[in-house]
Amino acid sequence: MKLRTYKNFFRESIRNIFRNRVMSFASVVAIMSALFILGLVLILAFNLEHIAGGLESKVEITAFLHTSVGSAQSRAVIDQVEKLDGVHEVEFISKEQGLAEWKENLGEKGVLLEGYEGKTNPLPDKLILRIEKPEYVGSIIPSINAIPEVDKVNYSREVVDTIGKVVRIARLVGLLLMLSLMIVAMVIINNTIKINVYSRRREITIMKYIGATDSYIRWPYIIEGFTLGIIAAFFAGVLVIGGYNLLLSRGGQLGGSYGFLSLFQLLPIEGLIYDIVLAFLLVGCGVGVIASILSTGKHLKA
Repeated sequence: MKLRTYKNFFRESIRNIFRNRVMSFASVVAIMSALFILGLVLILAFNLEHIAGGLESKVEITAFLHTSVGSAQSRAVIDQVEKLDGVHEVEFISKEQGLAEWKENLGEKGVLLEGYEGKTNPLPDKLILRIEKPEYVGSIIPSINAIPEVDKVNYSREVVDTIGKVVRIARLVGLLLMLSLMIVAMVIINNTIKINVYSRRREITIMKYIGATDSYIRWPYIIEGFTLGIIAAFFAGVLVIGGYNLLLSRGGQLGGSYGFLSLFQLLPIEGLIYDIVLAFLLVGCGVGVIASILSTGKHLKA
């Protein structure tokens, strides 16, 4: 078909939207509502994944070095540990730093540790290993124990196992919510477009009787379904992104700097916009086009 023909299809679809503005408005509201709910679930799912990642990054293993190990040997051990699969970060805490932290934690009772500086310091140097995922712990522990300079390795198996379970549950819940609401949104959009086309079934029948081809009848409805999806996706995106941004600006950061609660900080808006807009366009416009094709095809066969 010629470009001019597609322009005519586009103009006809726009005229249909304004000619049937009540039905078009109802369609936009229905699609926008479905996408809005989907957007809320997507935000929840993305933040659950973010929380799961935060929990995984909190898995730590502490390796205490022998007191006879010097600074050069410590550096060699750090280099060796950093190469292990699953080790995200290695923090070296010297015996002097460990003693200072111990004093600080004791508060007023820290004076009891006076006189233990220098050679009398009983603490060993230690390494704190931050692990990418709890699954790596089982292979990392034997590798660390095999290093001659390492005296003892501490980690809580119960904590690691609990974090692993929480992470798996959070990801499963997020995935199930996202898939279920995406299916619900598709069904709502599909039915909305079908009702919109059904309300004008007589127009389709008349055009068919006067000799219009199936493609000539179908294309304006396809463009109309796509346009309604675009409009609904735009307003749903504005509501979801604007509402989430307002939540962040009004203190949506749960926990702030209060220890483990900092794990539950919400994702920044920049990390969500692309995924939400893409999902809205795919679901809104994609389902709108497919529903228009199927609905008009049904009436064309009648």
